[in-house]
Amino acid sequence: MSLAQNPMAPTSFENPNTTVVIYNDLEGSWPMSYHCISKDVDFGIRRMPSGGSWSFEFRPSAAGDTIFLCSFAWRLAYRYFRIYIQERDQESAMFGCKRCEWKIREGGPCQLNKRTGKFDHCPPWDSQLFENN
Repeated sequence: MSLAQNPMAPTSFENPNTTVVIYNDLEGSWPMSYHCISKDVDFGIRRMPSGGSWSFEFRPSAAGDTIFLCSFAWRLAYRYFRIYIQERDQESAMFGCKRCEWKIREGGPCQLNKRTGKFDHCPPWDSQLFENN
């Protein structure tokens, strides 16, 4: 099917949709609250049970500047992490993703490594709350 026949197909000027999946992998069966935002979208405060998951889909910016920041809270902990940074997540050959999957753990978020099939890419939590991108 050509692009002319399918008006929903991405053009060379558009990025295809990206999906971010977040899993609650906290020890001790703790539920967590989370709040994910970008400069254009606010998903509101939500709650996820232990072992639960949530996903969202979006089209990254043609300018290459899409960022989603999430805060996570459980028990007495409150953490921040930029769950999607377009420059990081599209340029990385190892972790570049159209479907970015993250397990939230006490020590930090861990991203699914497509080469190993494991959640073994675990950057540290962000140290501060960033302004609305």
